[in-house]
Amino acid sequence: MIDSKVLNSPIRWAGSKKKILNEMLNAFKPDKDNYIECFLGSGVVLINVLKNNDKLKYKNFYVNDINSNIINFYKLLQKKPEYLIKEIMKLVTLYNDYDMTKKEEYYYKLRDQFNDEKDLDNKSILFYFLMKTGFNGVYRENKAGKFNVPFGRKEKIVVNEGYLEELSRFIKPVKFYNLDYNSFLDKMKKDGKIDNSFMYFDPPYLPDDLLVSQKQELYTNDTFDHRGFVNKIIELDGKYVMISMSDSKQADEIYGKFIKNSMKEILRTINPVKLFSSTEIAFTNYKIELKSKE
Repeated sequence: MIDSKVLNSPIRWAGSKKKILNEMLNAFKPDKDNYIECFLGSGVVLINVLKNNDKLKYKNFYVNDINSNIINFYKLLQKKPEYLIKEIMKLVTLYNDYDMTKKEEYYYKLRDQFNDEKDLDNKSILFYFLMKTGFNGVYRENKAGKFNVPFGRKEKIVVNEGYLEELSRFIKPVKFYNLDYNSFLDKMKKDGKIDNSFMYFDPPYLPDDLLVSQKQELYTNDTFDHRGFVNKIIELDGKYVMISMSDSKQADEIYGKFIKNSMKEILRTINPVKLFSSTEIAFTNYKIELKSKE
């Protein structure tokens, strides 16, 4: 049985899987050579897979996200945790000492700096800070590729330094990639990682509300091609695949070649002005029995 205590991601992130992780992880196929995750997001699924790997027993970990800021942050945490923590604390200490007016000014100053920053380590530090202080953990870019999420009016930022150090140790064996999903999966196939693997996918969601769908730009500025994604997964012919999705007619139509498994209703944030409630489901190519641990 998976440990009921869920570890948080260090990154504040809209659409996190934290609320359904126990249910999900108990349905993951254990005892495989390779754990493959294509859309890393906050990293909360990976972190809890690593935490429970005494039960899941995966030997290798290959994870990817098209958002370079996520991957670069985790690589810096993996390789230079002391430096990362020290620099984060400098920013957070200043922020916490300011009144709300100064906090807002500071946020937009660092947001501009982030958008112009060329040094990847500095950009990773700023990325962490912006995700903590921006609106509701939303990551969004404008058409010019600039991060444009507004200030979140957080009164105080708390950094658990010991936990970041623990996470750095957890993620030591992980190989991180910053590719589009096609390129990443092609590499996994070419390198022989698909055989005897468990693959978990959390692509952008497909709500019925077309307005929400049009504004769902959490990964890129482009519309995600769900049909192409399904074709890619089928082409890979992996034996054990789980795909997270929100329950909708569109999802049933596009992902109908897989087995549909119900999860639970959660509240999702797609952009700074829109919330919607969705029922989490998991499409799999193997039979599972999902049991809630709540």
